[in-house]
Amino acid sequence: MARLRVGVIGCGTVAQIMWLPNLRQLDEHFELKAICDLSPGLTESLGRYYNVSRCFQDYHDLVAEDLDAVVVLTPGSHAAPAIAAMEAGKHVIVEKPMCFTQREADCMIAASKRCGRHLMVAYMKRYDPGYRYGRECVRSMRGLRYVQVNVLHPSEPQYFAHHRIKRFSDVPQATLEALQREADQLAVEAIGGVSDRLRFLYLDVFLGSMIHDVNALRGILGSPDSSMFTTLWPDDVTYPTITTMFTYKQGPRAVFTWSYLSDLRDYFEELAFLGEESRVRIQFPSPFLRHFPTPVEVQGMENGAEYRKRVNVSYAEAFKEELLHFHECIHTDREPLTNGSEGKEDIAFLQKVVAAARPEGLGGEATR
Repeated sequence: MARLRVGVIGCGTVAQIMWLPNLRQLDEHFELKAICDLSPGLTESLGRYYNVSRCFQDYHDLVAEDLDAVVVLTPGSHAAPAIAAMEAGKHVIVEKPMCFTQREADCMIAASKRCGRHLMVAYMKRYDPGYRYGRECVRSMRGLRYVQVNVLHPSEPQYFAHHRIKRFSDVPQATLEALQREADQLAVEAIGGVSDRLRFLYLDVFLGSMIHDVNALRGILGSPDSSMFTTLWPDDVTYPTITTMFTYKQGPRAVFTWSYLSDLRDYFEELAFLGEESRVRIQFPSPFLRHFPTPVEVQGMENGAEYRKRVNVSYAEAFKEELLHFHECIHTDREPLTNGSEGKEDIAFLQKVVAAARPEGLGGEATR
């Protein structure tokens, strides 16, 4: 299949660690033609490094280029650049979250249909070979009782030191403040007039991190029916521990705990499916480590004896696998697995999770 001419909007940390190196390594599938970032110093530096001559600070200039596809990796909502790219005739893949509100999601989905362009949300875990193996193990389980999702999140810089990451302090402060105001306004639209703390956590943790596990869980069991409660503690830290419980009608309950434990460099992320006669644990590595496998532990009984099997399915990089899926979808005119409707459903459910938070995230009665 022919190479896709690609432009990248947003050249921050995840772009430099994963997206740009993977696009270069997948050079039989993609040709990096243009990059865009608010930082002129960054685009100049990365342009030299990746031999890209078309470097921009305004995404409108990039989407006007002769490209097949655009990758949107900006902080904040991806709605505006994604819609502009599709209206300019480009297929689009966006990092999660696709946007902040259901209204924006509807606009993105409508633009995809109106323009006849594919829209994909980059949930790399859904394309991970270990996850896919574990998914089939779970679907073959009998008597699934409950699910535990646990994320122990250390400070991200502890995983950055071994990567080549360039940063420049050349974006005007007024521009950054305007972007933050826009994000806050969209958060109010999405979850109402909550506390500043809960609004910050909605943007940074619920949509910035927990959305991965919500989508991974939905990819195996479908969408939960409700969020029973959400609680946050303690109240004197920027990133508290968050625990929420999901319910499935005539099915299991799921308890999801996300905890920022900053000083221990041991990222832990696990989806554990616990049944009457078997257990399956899918354990994701840090998203900032390339080609680390996703181990799957399967536990059961055989001839009266308990056994455990630990499987490393592949060293294939999940970020690359999703790019290959995107490439195939464009060339075969196939709807992406993680399309705009998937992205909207995750945002809608996480809004329910936030609504189930006890007042200010601490004491009081849960709301539905």
